[in-house]
Amino acid sequence: MNRSITGRSHGQKLQADGAAFLGLSLVCGLAGGFLGAISPALSPFHALSHGLLLDLYVLIPAFLGGMGRLVLPGELTTTPSLMARFDRFAFLSLLLGAFFAVSGAWEPRVFIGSLALWCAGTTLLALSTIVKCLECRVVRFRDLSPFTWSQLLASLGLIVVTPVLLAGLVHDLAAGHASFSTVQYWLGRIQIPVLALVIQLALGAIANLVSFHSTRLKISLPLFLAVPSLGVPVVWAHGITVPGLDDAWVLALGVALPSSGVMAMICAALWRRHYELTAALSWSFPALLLLSAGWVLSLFPVHPAAFHSAMLFGAVFALFGCYYRWQEQFPALAVPHWLGRVHLVAMGVSVLAMMPFLPLLRYGGEFGMIVSLFCVAVLGARMLAPRQVAASEAVAKADFS
Repeated sequence: MNRSITGRSHGQKLQADGAAFLGLSLVCGLAGGFLGAISPALSPFHALSHGLLLDLYVLIPAFLGGMGRLVLPGELTTTPSLMARFDRFAFLSLLLGAFFAVSGAWEPRVFIGSLALWCAGTTLLALSTIVKCLECRVVRFRDLSPFTWSQLLASLGLIVVTPVLLAGLVHDLAAGHASFSTVQYWLGRIQIPVLALVIQLALGAIANLVSFHSTRLKISLPLFLAVPSLGVPVVWAHGITVPGLDDAWVLALGVALPSSGVMAMICAALWRRHYELTAALSWSFPALLLLSAGWVLSLFPVHPAAFHSAMLFGAVFALFGCYYRWQEQFPALAVPHWLGRVHLVAMGVSVLAMMPFLPLLRYGGEFGMIVSLFCVAVLGARMLAPRQVAASEAVAKADFS
């Protein structure tokens, strides 16, 4: 484990790993959205496939596997080579699990494999992240960035969740329960800890865009982030076997209150100092707005799905803000500022069109989603461009020699 990957190939390999996880998340998001659009006209199997893809295979791999492999190497030292292998096995597990999730719409028995592979892939991803954050840090714990703290704490939370989920799957299958009903049940049960981890990762990414110069804030932020990332999974795992807190109380005390505290600290940091409104920082404002509006929407039982959608889309805005912040550090990757603004506006229109209160924006939302996908394609092309340039330079040097 002490043997590290160094040199120029180190950054290229980690960049390729991050791009692979982001690409997987994008494909799963598109596939899940398509299955969700056609599921009312087809069968409940398509609806379950839609839920597996969007709830499990989009944001967790994107934050931990995608942005984690892009941002963490710039904040830590060299990475152990064994952890790089863990990342590859995690990607293969998640890729195969996503394939099973799509195939389950026509062959429901493979849903079990999809959920089990998600547990295996996220466990490997979490172990790799924990080792990187602990072994490769060069500063004191209190000086770690909010993004690093969120990655470390979310990984510890996943280590709590995935063994309980696997044990539950094995128990129900051994008891003779049908595979479809078993996966449907556990997907519903796991939504609370997964949502808590996703929100915590999103807030960590947003907090990384501002500077916390106060020592008190640097110490308080990880404590607030630890409640949804560690407290909620532990309470949830305890409630699997022993009756515990109601889900509404877990969300209120374990997610809403600490999330409000983190958002208050972010707003205080923004208020006390002057920040240039960059493309990355612009994404944080709608992210905070959606994450705040989600708790308000939860008070209206008429549209229960609106709460879940608002929280997930808030996390998506935070993810894009984190990516724009990362790519600004590399001139070869940075996209024009106008493209970032177009992407932000297109995403905003798409989210507004999905609200049940604004049905007139439906067609505008579809156009906004197309524009957003075009911007994402440009971001992907810019990420691959330096690798193509490096490959052509290597070929030219080989020909010259």
